[in-house]
Amino acid sequence: MRLSIDHQTGFRYDSPVRSSFNEARMTPLTRDGQTVWTNRITIEPTAWSFSYVDYWGTTVTTFELHEPHERLTVHAQAVVDTRADEIAWDTERRPPRNDLGWAALRDRGVIDPMTDFLAVTDRTTPPPALAAEVAAVAGQAPRLAGLDVCRIVHDHLRYKRGSTTVNSTAAEVWELGTGVCQDFTHVALGALRSIGLPARYVSGYLHPGGSAGGTVTGESHSWVEWWCGTWVSYDPTQGQRLTDRYVRVGQGRDYGDVAPLRGTYSGGESEMFVSVSMTELG
Repeated sequence: MRLSIDHQTGFRYDSPVRSSFNEARMTPLTRDGQTVWTNRITIEPTAWSFSYVDYWGTTVTTFELHEPHERLTVHAQAVVDTRADEIAWDTERRPPRNDLGWAALRDRGVIDPMTDFLAVTDRTTPPPALAAEVAAVAGQAPRLAGLDVCRIVHDHLRYKRGSTTVNSTAAEVWELGTGVCQDFTHVALGALRSIGLPARYVSGYLHPGGSAGGTVTGESHSWVEWWCGTWVSYDPTQGQRLTDRYVRVGQGRDYGDVAPLRGTYSGGESEMFVSVSMTELG
């Protein structure tokens, strides 16, 4: 699927801001299953900027402003080709022969380079009830254990906007029983790591489908990947492996590594705004 993405975000300030320093992670990645044909980021007011790839492999545009402004807008545009994961390993429950087993995943040669993706943080620590439930599915092949962990999370939580905050922890979300995609992903990350699967947070966009070539309101989205010889992608919010409606932007340990826009400024209170539109081009 070829998709055009238009993502605008930024801040409105209640009084002129004298200076600000910011990072934007809003550039899609070219990788297996995804090709970026064009991408552009514009900033208003016009700002000095440069781009680099961070430690986790995400493209970062960093910029700063040193003139009074009451509004900051970052506008990211891209055209991307996406391809679905066509192997029905989840429905057939048939792991590829080259997947690693548990003995290999517990070897120091895997644990040491994957330490960042095995560490359970305050944001992702699973509550005892969830840890016990996922431990019960860890006796099967690692890929299938990861799948069942995500299904446990998907079945327990209900998607509800506004029920959590950006700082909600996995334990709080599990007790509440509701959340948004960020929450589903954090809960799944902690549960996957608790059984010894290296897991990372992936951010991007999800086309809602059904547009037949029209422009629709898209969504910033997140999902998980766990490692069992290769990275396996799965969306615990939707309860499915990835289709060609997903566009990948960033990856890291949790949301803190992939926030689309973050920074500091000198001034009064601020209000964030976000809009995403997506057009199916073919």
